[in-house]
Amino acid sequence: MYNPALGGRRLAWVFSGALVLLWGGVALDGWRAGRALPFPLSAGLAGSVLLIAGFAFALRALRQFRSQLELQRWIIDQVSEAVMVVDRGQRIVAVNPAFERITGYPVADALGKTPQSFAVAQHGPAAWPAIWEALATFGHWEGELWARRRDGELYPTQMRIRAVAADGGRPARHVAVFSDVSGRKAQEARIDYLARHDPLTDLPNRLALGHHLDDTLARATRSGEQVAVLVIDLDHFRTVNDSLGHHAGDRLLAEIARRLRGEIDAATCLFRLGGDEFALVRSGLADREPVVDLLDRIVRAIALPFDLGGCALRASPSIGISLYPADGEDGPTLLRNADTALHFAKSRGRNNYQFFAEPMKTAVNRRLHVESELWQALADNQLELHYQPQVDLLAGRIVAVEALVRWRHPQRGLVGPGEFIPVAEECGLIVPLGHWVLLAACRQARAWLDAGIELGGVAVNISALQFHLPDFAQSVRAVLAETGLPPACLELEITETTLMRDADAAADTMAQLKAMGVMLAIDDFGTGYSSLAYLRRFPVDRLKIDRSFVADIGGERDSSSLVGSIVALGHALGLELVAEGVERPEQAEFLQLLECQRVQGYHFYRPLPADQLEGLDAFCGGPPRGA
Repeated sequence: MYNPALGGRRLAWVFSGALVLLWGGVALDGWRAGRALPFPLSAGLAGSVLLIAGFAFALRALRQFRSQLELQRWIIDQVSEAVMVVDRGQRIVAVNPAFERITGYPVADALGKTPQSFAVAQHGPAAWPAIWEALATFGHWEGELWARRRDGELYPTQMRIRAVAADGGRPARHVAVFSDVSGRKAQEARIDYLARHDPLTDLPNRLALGHHLDDTLARATRSGEQVAVLVIDLDHFRTVNDSLGHHAGDRLLAEIARRLRGEIDAATCLFRLGGDEFALVRSGLADREPVVDLLDRIVRAIALPFDLGGCALRASPSIGISLYPADGEDGPTLLRNADTALHFAKSRGRNNYQFFAEPMKTAVNRRLHVESELWQALADNQLELHYQPQVDLLAGRIVAVEALVRWRHPQRGLVGPGEFIPVAEECGLIVPLGHWVLLAACRQARAWLDAGIELGGVAVNISALQFHLPDFAQSVRAVLAETGLPPACLELEITETTLMRDADAAADTMAQLKAMGVMLAIDDFGTGYSSLAYLRRFPVDRLKIDRSFVADIGGERDSSSLVGSIVALGHALGLELVAEGVERPEQAEFLQLLECQRVQGYHFYRPLPADQLEGLDAFCGGPPRGA
């Protein structure tokens, strides 16, 4: 690179050498002519020596100077950035090869033109005058400018301009160095897009939702219109991932996104918040009617069957809705209240939608508090099992017990499962909780056997999430091996709905359990939608008649005929029947007439801790209570 100071010193040496040569030459010529020399002869001889030395030094300095200039020219020609040299009249007087590569203009077309000839009009007429003013004031300028190539393509540049070769205080030249940053800009745009979009569904994500809500609410404030925020969560999505794998879950989410796109219009924007949660923002509203219409379309679209590699699945959504400005005047508040309404929809049985209402906050906050405490309860061993006997109506004795979990809360005392099991299912705690129940029940049953207490067996409820885990059968085998309980002493109760969620996989899992010798029962029978063909495929031992049917026996909505049909079906299939929720004598008498083998309920026994259960007369050979 050229150094002006060094170049100046070398020129001075060249000039000095030239003077020496000149002086030596004059002296030598005078001596040859026989003129009186103003200098001694020795000075003439010394001048001759200096003449030769000065000439050699000047040649060497010139060669070095030329080599330095060639090196600097080569460096400029090799750099990847374009270089323009502009004179005082703002005309280009030189460019390097990179200028030709970047702009597409040959040198001949660039010389004599102004730099702004290659810029575009997007910067406005004041852009370049402002640049020249900055150069006059500070001597340099740096920034981004858009330019146009010879073929008409627009591209962004990063440019640096500096004044050089000052002449009398005024810059004689300006050197502009710029590079094509379109690749960097494209990469930045890609990174920004990825930061704001979900890679699976290509939908805008939570970050994009925040920015969109800010803009939408600002417009709604000016126009006086309403905005609806919808948060959508898929019911039981975790079961799909646990039973079919995450690839199946991803395919389901992608298909859900595709269907939702098909139901929205230009006034609605769709987002994926993460996991199985989606959000929609509907603007330009005068009332709720368009929102209700949109909700109905969404529910119908999601309810259609999904084909995941030959496996037909059905899904359902829970949806919470908040409205601007009634339910909040900013994005975070509207999202929080829509999420509150979503949790309320889940607590109402899922597969429904709820508009936000202020009282929901109390219920949801309590639910979140229970979830936090429940995690701590499992860690601190606050859970315990109670056991409700099953009575053989024909033999008149206790033949089994059902293990039912209770929560011994430090402040609230004994908490029933109806208050915390739904929360555990929603937050994912049901799987570790279910494993704890299974292990504790098997340990207790083994202890009874070792004590010589004959109770027939222990029944344990299995949640849908737990049952559909790929290694569920292996986990049961491990529990039996750890506790030493004979498999025939364990009965697993699975709801009809759980089995039919993926009937083929359920049949395989039940076959593995049956091969171990474990007893199997379908819980809450009659409340699901299983067909007789599927029922025959499941290797079950018992059907448990749901307590809602038993409760109506002899009541205003007499379910006697329905219960009779279920008992007859069980007999035809060679299955034992267990009736739950028997609380009145007439119910027990009716079931005995139908020859329903087993019953359980408050008419006979309430759930009791293990130590209280061991003192019952029925375990010592006496008749059961209520018989």
